[in-house]
Amino acid sequence: MLSRLIRHEWKETWRIPVVSFLIILILTLVCFFLFRQMEPPADPDAINVGAFVTMMLYCMAVSIISTVLILYIAVRFYRNLYTDEGYLMHTLPVTPGQLLLSKLLVGALWMFVMSLLAFWAICCILLFGLPAMVNVDMTLLGPAVMELFPMLFGMKPLPFLLFYVLLSLVSSFSSVLTAYAAISLGQLFAKHKVMASILCYIGFTMLIQIVTTILMIPSLTRLILSEAMLEATDTIPAVFGAYMREVLFISMAGSLICAVVSYLLSGYIMKKQLNLD
Repeated sequence: MLSRLIRHEWKETWRIPVVSFLIILILTLVCFFLFRQMEPPADPDAINVGAFVTMMLYCMAVSIISTVLILYIAVRFYRNLYTDEGYLMHTLPVTPGQLLLSKLLVGALWMFVMSLLAFWAICCILLFGLPAMVNVDMTLLGPAVMELFPMLFGMKPLPFLLFYVLLSLVSSFSSVLTAYAAISLGQLFAKHKVMASILCYIGFTMLIQIVTTILMIPSLTRLILSEAMLEATDTIPAVFGAYMREVLFISMAGSLICAVVSYLLSGYIMKKQLNLD
């Protein structure tokens, strides 16, 4: 029965995500042609304002589309399980856990594809936009970036790419489950359940940010107090890569813990505290 639920959820949700992906691809092509028409500034220290604004607007558009997608996934979860549709869904011969898991797998998959597509799109825009924004020799920039990459991120490009894919997968589950947990918790309120869900989501997000920031304080302190930072302020400190690597691992651990807690909370409320009034 779980497979049927997943197939049904897939058929009912594919349109909005696919349209979102197509919009990103179209925007990427439009920006590519715009950058091809632009000339880099003659002054090596200047930037092409038009190219810079185009790049910023593009990144904002991708961020907005990603936000719209997670909102769509959250609203569908709410409508299917906690409105009038919920009466029908909860009378099906399936467990609440199966309902939650079917929506989670499909929603997280769409968010995972979105995160990979956004990463690819922004990399393409940087590749096409930098030659138009600044007067730089791309044949020299590429090797320089490859050389500095371990100093910036604490790992070589290929391990970083693999880690990013894994982090995106975990973050996709975490973001969807956080929304599900906030919606489920909001249904425990007698009135204004939608507003309560929104406030719960804001509270969850703030709590996650605070805890993550606290966990990063030791790494940040070591970075600030390092001799490399004090003695070589005009170069990348040797400990910066280690700091960024710790940040990535903390983000991974935080997302994983958040996903587990949100899943358990959502499942418990759906099984023990379901309120469709």
